Amino acid sequence: MADTIGRYARLLSPAFKPAAIGIGAVTLALSAWWLAADALRVKPSLAANIGAVRSELWLRDGWSELQPSPEAAEAAFTRALRLSPMDSGAWFGLASATGRFDWLNPTASKALKMSYYTGFNRSDLIAPRLLLLAQVDTTRDVELVDLLQRQIRLILTRAPELKGAIGQAYRVASDANRRIIEAEFKDANQSIPE
Repeated sequence: MADTIGRYARLLSPAFKPAAIGIGAVTLALSAWWLAADALRVKPSLAANIGAVRSELWLRDGWSELQPSPEAAEAAFTRALRLSPMDSGAWFGLASATGRFDWLNPTASKALKMSYYTGFNRSDLIAPRLLLLAQVDTTRDVELVDLLQRQIRLILTRAPELKGAIGQAYRVASDANRRIIEAEFKDANQSIPE
């Protein structure tokens, strides 16, 4: 068996050994680059810049920048969306960053809608998205009204453990949105949680 392997090894092209070493070196360098970005997760901005093609690092950077710098957060969420346009968490982040001061901003409402369209049933986003949606002026946008109604119905019928989120949303909701929430609870013959 060893003779056979040795015979075939001698028949390999002389370029095989340098090519194998080159491929191994590139693989090792890419692995080191990937792991370096992971090791720097405690510094989201640096990790995102090192792992530039990894959308989850840009998403983490966006959330870390949301309070101190909404503009930097918006840029990070936009970068995450360029790399992963179907990430409903990134769309929600963009809606949070752009809608903090002005819900008349079309980017904010479009981003919030996209967050719903790309991940309506994502359980980790249901409560925070509902809280944000309740604060939006839905009187000018029938799509947002529909999303609010559907989200309330989803919680009432399929996720009763999240009813507390509706109570929180109700407390911060605009008058128009409170009426929508009240109507959904009336249709379901339930009372709004405190």
